[in-house]
Amino acid sequence: MTCDSDSATSYLRDRPVLSVRQARVLGIVAPLVVALIGAALGRSETTERFENVSIDWRFRLRGPRPPRTDIVVVEIDEQSRRNLKPVDRRFDLRNHVPAALANLSDAGAVVVGLDVCFSDLADAATDAGLADALANEAVPVVLAAAHTDGRVKQSAALFTEAGADEGVINVRSDADGVVRRLPRNLHLDVINPDASMTEIPHFPLVVAWYAVPEEEANETVVCDQAGAWVGPHRVHAGELIDYVALRDQGWTRLTFEDVVRNRFDPRTTDGAVVLIGESRLISDAFTTALGEGLTPGVYYHANVIAQILDGRRLRTVFTSRWSQAGLSAVLAFVSGLFSWNQRRWWERRHGGVVLGVYLAVGVAVFPVGWGCLAAVLFGRGLVIPLAGPLAAMVVSMGTGLVAQWILLNANARRLMERARRIESLFGQSVSGRVLDALKADPKSIVETQVREVTVLFCDLRGFTAVSFSLAPEHVAQMLNEYFNDIAGSVFEHDGFIDKFVGDEVMVVFSVPLVQSDHAERAVRTAISLKRRLADLNRRRRERGQHPLECGIGIHCGPAAAGHIGSSQRSNYTVVGNTVNLAARIERLTRGGEILVSRAVRERLPDDIEAAPWRTVELPGAPGDHELFVVSIDEAV
Repeated sequence: MTCDSDSATSYLRDRPVLSVRQARVLGIVAPLVVALIGAALGRSETTERFENVSIDWRFRLRGPRPPRTDIVVVEIDEQSRRNLKPVDRRFDLRNHVPAALANLSDAGAVVVGLDVCFSDLADAATDAGLADALANEAVPVVLAAAHTDGRVKQSAALFTEAGADEGVINVRSDADGVVRRLPRNLHLDVINPDASMTEIPHFPLVVAWYAVPEEEANETVVCDQAGAWVGPHRVHAGELIDYVALRDQGWTRLTFEDVVRNRFDPRTTDGAVVLIGESRLISDAFTTALGEGLTPGVYYHANVIAQILDGRRLRTVFTSRWSQAGLSAVLAFVSGLFSWNQRRWWERRHGGVVLGVYLAVGVAVFPVGWGCLAAVLFGRGLVIPLAGPLAAMVVSMGTGLVAQWILLNANARRLMERARRIESLFGQSVSGRVLDALKADPKSIVETQVREVTVLFCDLRGFTAVSFSLAPEHVAQMLNEYFNDIAGSVFEHDGFIDKFVGDEVMVVFSVPLVQSDHAERAVRTAISLKRRLADLNRRRRERGQHPLECGIGIHCGPAAAGHIGSSQRSNYTVVGNTVNLAARIERLTRGGEILVSRAVRERLPDDIEAAPWRTVELPGAPGDHELFVVSIDEAV
């Protein structure tokens, strides 16, 4: 075998694409870089937009909840307008509100929130009737005010002086048009004609204040820069609205016509907050986080009022951009430590599958796990950032996956090249089982090792005389046929064919892989070889050819196994006195016997019979050596 490096075994050395130190450095530096990217993602405006979408996702995953039964929505729908409209005049809500207030008051309503602004006066009789109703009915009424086009739109003084309260109905929508949060200012300061200042709170806060038990309520809604107090309930400006349900999701609903004509069960509104609002106007409809499509604004108020009276709020953490950036960076770093971890997957069986499972677990633990955590905490009223951390972890896991896959393939190619080199060296010398074991773990052939081995020499008897009588091509054909049977017997018992020298073959057991029963394997190989040779001779006689006979000598003991040769060319072989003794024992087999040394005989099981042959002196080996002959017919 030819080697390209200075070492005969350099192709077997463990030389991954990254050294252990380089892998450790990469496993720290890469997550740090990804953490910086994660911090940038956590602060980006794009991430903020996706964060809003993630809130909608969490709302819809949680789904609607049963709303309060003591909040009743009265819809001014198209049918009510049509049925209540006089024949000769247009529909005017003022003509019907007094009757509605009277019926609701009689039915025990606590407060009526009228999501309508009567900023202009109509005819005197109609306005007077509405003012009288506002002044005389026992149920308090909250009218709408709005800030539009740079000016404040309020109900006429006639109605507010009659006893109606006011609330600002302006809502805050995000950049995508979805109403997710309360306004940043929960009150509107209005300058009166006398230069005094009037503070108008947000409409649902005023309505909710009337529903707070008298012993818990303040004198009025108390507003400050950070929010407002509605009795004992604190409402924070700009906080997320904890929507419980939309229009068709459980709210108690009545039509305005039924209320005006007193065609409803009074138990429905007894002790209830009643909200009256348009259900047909697109200008008074919003998209909410709980569902797609437009929802009448009166249901926005209903959700906010329910949230206040229930004392609920969605608590948010890591709300600032810097805190979100820090959280994203930490999660990107931790997931990066996991995904960039260099664990030498290529050394394992099915390394690609193992790496895939490892990274799938990482995805389940980090991005998916964070998403599940966000959903669970949302159901308990806690909102954690989702878009920024998810983007950071996806980048971290994605880059780690790509890097791991590149390294896996690079090292797999290196191992495949090593396996090809091993196969080129051992492919024709060992069985498939041994070859696969060497490819999987070549450590046993990297260094020269001294170990207990059994060496078998087999040589044809009378080969020289036969070869003189045959043409060279016939000699080659005969040897190929003979060696094919030898190889079959050797590979059957996982032996190592060290070399062919003319008609002689050298076989070693317990190399390159350690075998505790190497002596037994060698003897059984010799017996198998003899039987195969008998079958070969029957075929040769049928072809009119001379039979072949071989002698086999076997000895076991310590020997050095490793790559022997120069840096340009070397072979894996076994050297030592044990090899020499086995060769000399084989030279004594002139009658075609299987001769083994005492060291081999002592390691054989009882089912292999080895009778004493003779005691001999072997050149280069002082002392007498007792040899044994193996019986082929009785051996199993």
